[in-house]
Amino acid sequence: MRVTLNYCENMHFSANARDFKNIHVDEAETFHGNNLAPSPIEYFLIGTGGCIGSTFAYCLQKNKIPIVNLEIVVDGTLKHSGPKSRLRLINIKVELIITLKKDESNENFNFCRKTFLDHCPISNLLIPLNIKVTKKLEYID
Repeated sequence: MRVTLNYCENMHFSANARDFKNIHVDEAETFHGNNLAPSPIEYFLIGTGGCIGSTFAYCLQKNKIPIVNLEIVVDGTLKHSGPKSRLRLINIKVELIITLKKDESNENFNFCRKTFLDHCPISNLLIPLNIKVTKKLEYID
């Protein structure tokens, strides 16, 4: 797996990954950027949510549990820490809010809830994640 980044100006870069070209990366103006795209930390949080969400969705699909809706909220905390008081990502909270049909089996859902993180390659890579799964039921007529 390989990506490339090319410097544009200030804190702005253009990245390529596989067949995806011109993925922009920038910082907010408060971090000396132009605010033209998500920051590297925001992309990291997007990737974290995407990895967790896709492994959870895959487990549900494999167990024939149809997803009515799946929303993933990822909240990262930046804080100055360490001996040099550098800005660090110190905490990531992830909430998966899933809506299922009322008649879905709890047994398979609970299996997925307990095991899906075993298959996400970044679930405990750098920072311990606080993960919450909230199940909603939708009444389908």
